[in-house]
Amino acid sequence: MCHRKYSHHEIEPDEKIVEIEMERLREFRNHPFKVKADAQMLQLIESISKYGILNPLIVRPLPEGVYEIIAGHRRKYAAQHLGFRKMPVMKSTYEQQLPVSFEMESVSEETFFSS
Repeated sequence: MCHRKYSHHEIEPDEKIVEIEMERLREFRNHPFKVKADAQMLQLIESISKYGILNPLIVRPLPEGVYEIIAGHRRKYAAQHLGFRKMPVMKSTYEQQLPVSFEMESVSEETFFSS
């Protein structure tokens, strides 16, 4: 089950949304926020269980044939907890500015899910 809503990021012509196996997703090594199994995570798990993934993860390809998560670490954690085998992702071709631009989005996302 995957419902899609694209509120934070316009899809560029060279970007597309696909489903990727969980084992091909890698954490962004310099991700500034830690994913915690707290009350907010329980709410996110409940929401994903009920409605599915509403926003795809943002990833970029790595040379090894895997994908680095730029945005969506919490959604991946929740989906793993629920037994998802694949995740909807938006493959991005942006290289340098992408992690920085999504750090602020992650802060907003955490604030949104905390209320």
